[in-house]
Amino acid sequence: MLVFLFPRYASNQLNGVLFRVKLTTTLLTIFLFGISGEYYLELVGRSKTSIAREMVLVQRGDSLFVVSLMLGTAMPALILFTLGITDVAVIATCLWALYAGFIIQ
Repeated sequence: MLVFLFPRYASNQLNGVLFRVKLTTTLLTIFLFGISGEYYLELVGRSKTSIAREMVLVQRGDSLFVVSLMLGTAMPALILFTLGITDVAVIATCLWALYAGFIIQ
């Protein structure tokens, strides 16, 4: 993303706010996937963990994973809005909203 979008951002051809939102979303997604993986790793790695602690670890891992999925699936729409391809970005946003509804159910 940086290779293709940063030169246009540097020359003020892109909406700077959307570009920064996209970068922040990418960073959050990467780190939340990593943190959720650590919770699952702790759960699997410890054989003497109590049932209550296991449930807390699973809930935390699941919550972070779902947030990561939601952020990750929002990225195409953010990129399209950043590039100014609004009609396709609206379609991507509608698809993302349908996906969010599916996940919430």
